[in-house]
Amino acid sequence: MPKTKTKMKGLTTVEALLIAAAFIIVGVIGLLTFQGMGKSAAESLRANAIATADRAGFDVTVEVLNGRLSGVLLAYAASGNNLGSPQPGTCTVARGGSVQTGVRSNSINPPVSAGQSITCRFGPYTLTPGTQYTYVIYAVDASSGKTVQIAKGVVTVGIS
Repeated sequence: MPKTKTKMKGLTTVEALLIAAAFIIVGVIGLLTFQGMGKSAAESLRANAIATADRAGFDVTVEVLNGRLSGVLLAYAASGNNLGSPQPGTCTVARGGSVQTGVRSNSINPPVSAGQSITCRFGPYTLTPGTQYTYVIYAVDASSGKTVQIAKGVVTVGIS
């Protein structure tokens, strides 16, 4: 049987390669974008915090759930008043079987990682027994350097 030549209509090889390259480039850009979004979400700081108060100041314990923490700050005021500016405190950190005390809360180095906790003392202040205080706890994300609010609440200073 003799072979017959048929002329194909459509794209040339060069055009087909250009279109394929465009699809590959768009796919790679999309993949890199989505990988970056997932990575930043996975590394962002998440933490739980609890505060207690006595006449001389606040005790704040922060448990890092995700990411790395390089600072803890506290803003407070008597309920009904405007919050003051966030203030640093002094922290205690347990790492590798040893306890580190006297760590400035605004420059924790090395940062506290997921699964670890830190306790900080904010004071000395003169808090009035029986008075309600509003507080906001801020944390510094070691990866981005951003300060984020992790807790807020109201606490009443006890009489003792």
